[in-house]
Amino acid sequence: MSNTSRKSTNLIAKPLTPGYEGSIKNIAYLPGGRRVITASYDETVRIWDVEKGEQEGTSMVHGGSVYSLAVTRDGKRILSAGSNQRIRVWDVETHELVEEWASHTGQIDCIALSPNDQLVASGHVEGKVVIMEMKESGKIKHSINAGGWVSSLCFSPNGEKLACAGSTNQAYTIQVYDIDNGELVLSSIKGHEDPVSCVLWSLDGSQLFSASNDRTIRCWSSETGTSIGKTWIGHTKAVVSLSLSPDGTKLASASYDKTVRFWDAHLGDPIGYPLQHKDVLWAVTFSPSGDFVASGGYRQKVSVWRVPWLDETQTQVVVITTLMHLPMLFLTIPVTAGTFFLARLPGCAHSQGPSPR
Repeated sequence: MSNTSRKSTNLIAKPLTPGYEGSIKNIAYLPGGRRVITASYDETVRIWDVEKGEQEGTSMVHGGSVYSLAVTRDGKRILSAGSNQRIRVWDVETHELVEEWASHTGQIDCIALSPNDQLVASGHVEGKVVIMEMKESGKIKHSINAGGWVSSLCFSPNGEKLACAGSTNQAYTIQVYDIDNGELVLSSIKGHEDPVSCVLWSLDGSQLFSASNDRTIRCWSSETGTSIGKTWIGHTKAVVSLSLSPDGTKLASASYDKTVRFWDAHLGDPIGYPLQHKDVLWAVTFSPSGDFVASGGYRQKVSVWRVPWLDETQTQVVVITTLMHLPMLFLTIPVTAGTFFLARLPGCAHSQGPSPR
């Protein structure tokens, strides 16, 4: 988005259903790309129709701030986890609670599903990783002491390993565990200067990507743990979320600096222009087609953007704004490249988490 060609456009808002009372912590697409799921500090999980900009059905009340989401590959179940120390399983169509698993003694910061949906991994703020059987009502397969705060988990593409990002005694590391026996197979991948907020596998499983509060993204060999290539630099504050495009060639990152940036997953080079937001971001995710990204954060807003490497004259923005104690606002509008959106909104609600840096 060019700094020299920005135009200001006032938003015309359409009042819809009541909105959130807390920041959006996590976003996931349902298969097909027409619906997104959001997790919020207001203790709810919600499904949104992207084309209509409307909430679909009732909110799913988790019973505590929701920090993480996972969706089964068939799109029939949603898993949510957070401050109430439980994982809840929801039916996508009815929004009803299917199961509840109590596997932790403290808040759960992250969850991940294996590629075949057979296993669920959850990460504890006090350093516990629990691997559970999805089809056996959360029966524990392994309980692992990771040694410190677990901030992110990700299964390898073949489902045989689990990457774990966290912090131990001021050491900011990534560890890899064997799923079959629960043993550590790659320990203490180090290089970040601040906590690691997110870890992802490459599509072929040969590399790991990590994001950190030190404002950088890094790439590692998943076999040896050695650093690959240069440090990816561009964000000016903590990088808190990563998403890999469906074809594995591009990476999207979200930051406290209020931008989403895109990167060549093989070279680490930036792609296109940053997507500028008005507020601090917590999450970003690619759509199943790879043509869009959804982002969300502090001011109870979800934005859906067309990726910049497509025809820029077709750039489209969908904004679902959910305001405290006010009706939700929604806008779908086609715009040309270089268009800047200005919305006059009330102040945002306070949320937990580290201060933006």
